[in-house]
Amino acid sequence: MNEKSSDVLIVGSGIVGMATLMTLEKYAIKTSLLTHSKNIKNNLPDPRFYAVTPGVKNWLEENGVCNFLAKDLMSPVNKILVYSNKENSALSFDAYDAGMSELAFIINHDDLEKAFMNRISKISYDEIKIDGAESLNIEMDHVDLVNEKGQKYQFKLIIGADGSDSWVRRESGIEVKSKTFNQTALVFNIKSSKTHQGCAFQKFMQDGILALLPIQTHEYSVVYSLNDNIVDEYKKLDDLAFLMRLKKNLGEKFGDIDLLSKRQYFPLSMKINESLISERVILMGDAAHQVHPLAGQGLNLGLRDVIEFDALLNSHQNYHHDLGLKQFIKKYNRNRKTDILSLSYLTDQLSHIFYSQSRIMNFVINLGFNKINQNHLIKKILIEKAAQ
Repeated sequence: MNEKSSDVLIVGSGIVGMATLMTLEKYAIKTSLLTHSKNIKNNLPDPRFYAVTPGVKNWLEENGVCNFLAKDLMSPVNKILVYSNKENSALSFDAYDAGMSELAFIINHDDLEKAFMNRISKISYDEIKIDGAESLNIEMDHVDLVNEKGQKYQFKLIIGADGSDSWVRRESGIEVKSKTFNQTALVFNIKSSKTHQGCAFQKFMQDGILALLPIQTHEYSVVYSLNDNIVDEYKKLDDLAFLMRLKKNLGEKFGDIDLLSKRQYFPLSMKINESLISERVILMGDAAHQVHPLAGQGLNLGLRDVIEFDALLNSHQNYHHDLGLKQFIKKYNRNRKTDILSLSYLTDQLSHIFYSQSRIMNFVINLGFNKINQNHLIKKILIEKAAQ
């Protein structure tokens, strides 16, 4: 049985995995990245757009990712309008009111992923390509990874950044609580006859949540979180009928609209881990948490995992010889839990509240929107929290 070793193994070569690789390279920690040799590349463009917070964007700039992004690929958001069809209540967040330049930056998944790939091409690391992994065997002072051919690899720490159906999470015995929202995300792009002027929109309706992220001058990336009981109805609509339904839901605010892309559907669920760590294992990104997209914080939450990991590496260099030590990984778990749990709870409760049919709840929503909208201090605190 052949044996190869490194200090850290990252399982998962997506954006969060690549960000973690960049972080470890800064501290000259020998790292391996696990990829599957039989990966089938999907050449179709990814329809997802991310609303990157100013705090995350600063980290991307400091770590050289933005050097591989043309400025016009990141569309600034300077205002967010949140409203519902319940008593026409509305809540607006303006960057200027909070003393900020922008509230967020919108970027396409493929553009951001390509920038990360270009960035890690400039650094040194070991790439492990395997068809499959048989086991993850945790010992007192190391972890063994054994592939399907019986080849053994040895590491001091395993970082699972391998998505919501994480193999690392299962192998390490970390329990996860799942909740289905009974919703499906419908993702597509539109062009509006009216310019968006850097404003993002989110509309809460009885049938779901419409989120519109500004990209080009007249274009939006749209995520429509539909209740599952009407998904089949939407799937049966041709483009013309779908546009008519969409215009009715949006109202006159956007003028005439055209569909720019195919509609794609993604089931929605929430996953919260009992812990982010196990013996010599750390989880990051969707392997560690999965939240409702209504807050647009999924990728930000994953990259904040990496940012916290970066901060710990910087302030605890005495652990660099063995990052799998309990004292180190427990600090990561403790420092990340509050951010993850608070955002998970917030998105879960908001999705529940806005689908309530109660007249009392409708009154509370309307009153809450109006009260918050009139209180500049509360709005400023909310904006600063969301901008991290």
